[in-house]
Amino acid sequence: MSTSKWEYKIVDHSNSTAMGYSNEATEVFKGEYKDSHNWKYEMSTIELNKLAHEGWEIVAVVGADQIYLKRMLEV
Repeated sequence: MSTSKWEYKIVDHSNSTAMGYSNEATEVFKGEYKDSHNWKYEMSTIELNKLAHEGWEIVAVVGADQIYLKRMLEV
């Protein structure tokens, strides 16, 4: 019988800096998505898609900003 080992991560989507963007990168992003009614939502979606490609799965969403994720560890 094998057991799975998981890695966990909490992502804070409260602002662009918490998502890993510098102020300059945020301004560039806002310029690229100026037609979007909610550039912060677009940024958050892009970041969540990157995490999904790395194998992360959403476990829970707490409030508007905290997202709990997990992914299986390679053992």
